[in-house]
Amino acid sequence: MHISQKCSVALHCLIFINEYSGSTNVTSSLLAMSTGCNPVIIRNILGGLKNAGIISTQSGVGNTKLARPPEDITLYDVCNALEPDGLKKLFGIHPFPAALCPVGRSIHTVLEMPYGVVQRDLAESLKSVRLDSIIEQFRGVSAQAPPAG
Repeated sequence: MHISQKCSVALHCLIFINEYSGSTNVTSSLLAMSTGCNPVIIRNILGGLKNAGIISTQSGVGNTKLARPPEDITLYDVCNALEPDGLKKLFGIHPFPAALCPVGRSIHTVLEMPYGVVQRDLAESLKSVRLDSIIEQFRGVSAQAPPAG
């Protein structure tokens, strides 16, 4: 699974939403400023997170909030919301091996098993990382960072 920048941007947004949605109206424009991304990209990411039931938003108003507690949101949930076929695309198998070759005619079947094991292991690893632990790490790093200025 190529975990694209969308997943990192989504995690950035989720941390921001968790930390500030109670005190400010979190909008795609505000998240765009925080992430340094185009607001259209942010709206696409938020759309994927909303469709997956990770966040709730009010169209045209913002007011973005987590739809579930951070301990109920995993890295797998976030990545899968944005790249649903990501695990399937983890490994590419060359599409046209020679059918007359003993290796070529069997290679797809042979590689399905080991690739499947890696895909399942990666999915389980992603499921073991929860948003609350990422937020804890953010808070620890943030507390140690010198003030901006």
